[in-house]
Amino acid sequence: MKRKIFIIALITFVIDQIIKSLSLVYLINIPIIPNILSLTYAKNYGIAFSMLREKRIIIIAISILLISFLIYVLKKDYISKNKDTWLVNIAFGILFGGILGNLFDRIVRGFVIDYINVSFFSIFNLADIAITFGVVLLIIDNIKESKNN
Repeated sequence: MKRKIFIIALITFVIDQIIKSLSLVYLINIPIIPNILSLTYAKNYGIAFSMLREKRIIIIAISILLISFLIYVLKKDYISKNKDTWLVNIAFGILFGGILGNLFDRIVRGFVIDYINVSFFSIFNLADIAITFGVVLLIIDNIKESKNN
């Protein structure tokens, strides 16, 4: 993996784990915007929106396969084509960091710590945000690439 991507992934992973560790100790329920946004400690035994709840081994296997696939895509479509852009580096870095953050939780804790509670949507964490933004950035990169061809 490229050094820049590795560093971004490591920073994302470390920040995610620090926040989760603090949540584990200090967080119960802190309203930020009443009835809309709060910091709330929650254990998530599934993936997005608690899908595959209680299927920990399957989720871990899917995460490992996803990381392997992303490494393949990174090498095949980005490194081999010398697409060393800030957008690609950030996208893959935060994507890897987010996936590793939640994978680490599942392996070590048996669940993922969530703490950002949006009352009309869901409860999630920094790793989830990193994964989402990583995918969005890769989509943007692909749209830019298709317009240039």
